[in-house]
Amino acid sequence: EERETVALHESGHTLVAHMLPNVTGPIKVSIMPRGKSALGFSQCEVSETKLKTRDELLERMCVLLGGRVAEELFCKNITTGASDDVEKLTELAYNFVGNYAMDSKFGAFHYNRSKRIYGNALREDVDTKVQDIIHSCHLRAKHIVRDNKELVRKMADALLDRETLHQEDIKKLFSA
Repeated sequence: EERETVALHESGHTLVAHMLPNVTGPIKVSIMPRGKSALGFSQCEVSETKLKTRDELLERMCVLLGGRVAEELFCKNITTGASDDVEKLTELAYNFVGNYAMDSKFGAFHYNRSKRIYGNALREDVDTKVQDIIHSCHLRAKHIVRDNKELVRKMADALLDRETLHQEDIKKLFSA
C-alpha cells in the first residue's frame, strides 16, 4: 500500500509538471527510496535561465502540490509523504510575496519573516496572501490531476511495475 501511495504521489508531481507550460518537462520519476527520508522522486529538466517569471513560480508551486493532490484524490488518507514538498512550497510562496515582489498587493516591497520589525496587521496580511496563493495553486493542481486521473493511474502502475521511468517512457505514457 505504501509503494502504491508513493507511486501515485510521484505520478501527481510528474503529470502536473508535464501539463503546465512554464515548468521544465519531467525527465525522470522513481519510487526507489533516496536516502532515509525520500521514498521517491520526480525530476524535471534543469532550466537554462537564471531569472524566473511570475508564471514559472506559480506553476512550480502547483507541481509541488501535485503529489499531495494525487494522494487526496486516489488514496484513502493523505500521508506525511508531502512534508518536504509543503516546506518548499511555503518557502517559495513567502519568497514570491516578500523577496521577489511578485504579488500586486504588496508590490516592490521586501518582507523578511525572521525580522520582527513589521506590525501585526502587515504580518497577518502577508500570511493571508501566502495562504491564498497556496490555495489557488492547490486548486489548479487538483483540477489538472482530476482531469487526467487515468494518466496518473497509468503512470503509477508503470512505476509499480518498473520502479523508475525516464523521459522517453514519460513522453510515451502521456502521448498514448
